[in-house]
Amino acid sequence: MRSLVFEGKTWAAYEQLREDDKKQHQQLRKILKEMLRNDPSQGLGSPEQLKHELSGFWSRRLSQKDRLIYRFDDNAIFIFAIGGHYDD
Repeated sequence: MRSLVFEGKTWAAYEQLREDDKKQHQQLRKILKEMLRNDPSQGLGSPEQLKHELSGFWSRRLSQKDRLIYRFDDNAIFIFAIGGHYDD
C-alpha cells in the first residue's frame, strides 16, 4: 500500500479545507482513500494526466473550480496542490 506525502504547504491547505468546507474536505478524504487502495490514475474526481511543463503530474476534481494535483510511484502519492484552479 502506498503512503501519502504532503509537499510544501499542502498539509496546511488540507487542514484549512477541513475548517472552511466540510463537504469538500469529505470529498477529498474519499478520493485520497480510494487512491491509496487502488490505481491512482483511475477513480473518483475524473483523474487527468497533465501535459507540457506539468508532465508526470495528475489532476482530480474536488469541485467545479478546485483541484487536487499529485504524482505517484510504487511507494507513495505526493500531493502538490489542493484548491483553486481558476482565477476567481
